[in-house]
Amino acid sequence: MSVTPVSFFSGALYERKTCFVYLPPSYEETDQAYPVIYLLHGMYGSELDWNYKGNAGQTLDHMISEHRLRECIVVMPSDGGYGHGTYYMDWYDGTGNFEEYLISDLVPFIDNNYRTLKTRDTRVIAGLSMGGFGAFLLSLRNPDLFGAAASLSGALGSAQLMPQKDFDRSEFSRIIGPRNGIHAMEHDLNVLTEMRMQDPPEERPSLYFDCGTEDYLYPMNAAFRNHLQRIGYTHEYQEFSGQHDWNYWTSHLPDTLMYFERYFSLQNGK
Repeated sequence: MSVTPVSFFSGALYERKTCFVYLPPSYEETDQAYPVIYLLHGMYGSELDWNYKGNAGQTLDHMISEHRLRECIVVMPSDGGYGHGTYYMDWYDGTGNFEEYLISDLVPFIDNNYRTLKTRDTRVIAGLSMGGFGAFLLSLRNPDLFGAAASLSGALGSAQLMPQKDFDRSEFSRIIGPRNGIHAMEHDLNVLTEMRMQDPPEERPSLYFDCGTEDYLYPMNAAFRNHLQRIGYTHEYQEFSGQHDWNYWTSHLPDTLMYFERYFSLQNGK
């Protein structure tokens, strides 16, 4: 297993940031290029989480050695490190450009410093909880960058569906501004999926998500599944027994990785 911390500079945040990078077994032995998977952490978390709490490095080693997943580079970044969580978006109140940091700083840094395959068909993104929202948000807003996205127990709700009193009591107005404003609409998963339906099917990000039936976010995931079914957005959804915890995410990370393997195979014909 080769998972190492890597520092880079973010112009969007004007800060030095750190991500963890998993390199596949053959990386030092060949000169080939690899597909890239980005793994996003959840609320209150950090770039340490997937490897140290979720055993991501060990899972990747096992799946690659068993030929269930092709060799790939896996990047585990910070969400930007502000407050309890940034939701991986540029905040309405100007606090930070957390989407731009990932899209304009992190992805180019990885592509420039590692032997990556630099196409949307070979670049995918996943996350848990807040990171599940972030993975869907970043892929739907940047479909030319990410060909597929996956969410584990994602916070896949829409601010439009929140009671006004709950919205007013939260920090969401700092993040997305007025609930019915342009910034909010541009970062609403329901709105974004409807917008992507105007694109040719092959240009829409492929979506996979799962959730535990005992998870407090289960109703939110079921509602998002119903939304995708209603608008006709092709997706893959699974539900399992489980709660909102690392037991669930560690157990079901392989489901996400196998989905990405199917996606890579479909796009690349092998």
